Amino acid sequence: MPSQQIPLIMEIIDNIVSPDDRKRKYTDRQILKVLIVLQIFNISYRSARIFLTNHEEYIRMAGLNEIPSFQTLSRRARMIDLHAVNNEITYLYSIESIAAIDSFIIHTCKHSTAMRRKAWNNYKDPVSGWSKTTKGWSYGRKCHMAIDVDSLIIMEWMVTKGNMHDSHVSHDMVDSVRDFSYVLADSAYDASDIYDYIFENTHALPVIDTNRRRGIVDNRLPLNRKIGIDMRKEYASMYPLRWEIERTFSILEEILKCENIWYTVNRDYDTAIGLKTIAYNLMIISNMELGEKPREIMKIVNC
Repeated sequence: MPSQQIPLIMEIIDNIVSPDDRKRKYTDRQILKVLIVLQIFNISYRSARIFLTNHEEYIRMAGLNEIPSFQTLSRRARMIDLHAVNNEITYLYSIESIAAIDSFIIHTCKHSTAMRRKAWNNYKDPVSGWSKTTKGWSYGRKCHMAIDVDSLIIMEWMVTKGNMHDSHVSHDMVDSVRDFSYVLADSAYDASDIYDYIFENTHALPVIDTNRRRGIVDNRLPLNRKIGIDMRKEYASMYPLRWEIERTFSILEEILKCENIWYTVNRDYDTAIGLKTIAYNLMIISNMELGEKPREIMKIVNC
């Protein structure tokens, strides 16, 4: 028996995905509905037919007469502009007050495999790389994200090489939350050019943890970094809200299985993460609409 949230998620998809202009066997709405159901219940494309055959209610909700093949699901998933779909979600449901930006590692193979390939310098994925995290050295790709702290909605994501420093894509993440009042970030973003970009291109105030290893001698600090450090002190009570993005990452990694993605078609990790992001956002929104705690998504996943 599906939870109350699933029909609501289907209704939200109807509202955010435009009708197809061309006649096709399966519309983008129908395909996206199927893809989101598969993400929620952690079902692969190859297992979709068996899963949907055993849960005909989802076929009816998607408005399908027959189940698409796994080749069709895989191909159409890469054709849908998931960033545009997510933009529609954020436009309708984001509060745009406090944002947070950060990143996490997507393991693209087992650690033992990465170590073995490191010894031979024979990596299969040229875009994966080594990155030092709080858990030690990890091999894979890096997913950079921005979230709305108040609504808990993921505003944007970007998948890069694993050794890409957060500051190198900070401008793209900041652009996705340029209309927010505050942007929270850890010490990886404590750099003069990031402060400059935020002050010059957004309406937001940066609340960024100070990286003392870069030095904080007052008479040697660039003006904008000095202002940013002062803001970190002034808004010290707000900074703990940055942990909301860490909680989001925990849900993505543990429940939606973002931490280990060892296989994806054509190594298209942007699509893989995009589908999980949209599934997460839709579950958060459906919970809020039904008066549930936003992050209690296990009720949906386990139904």
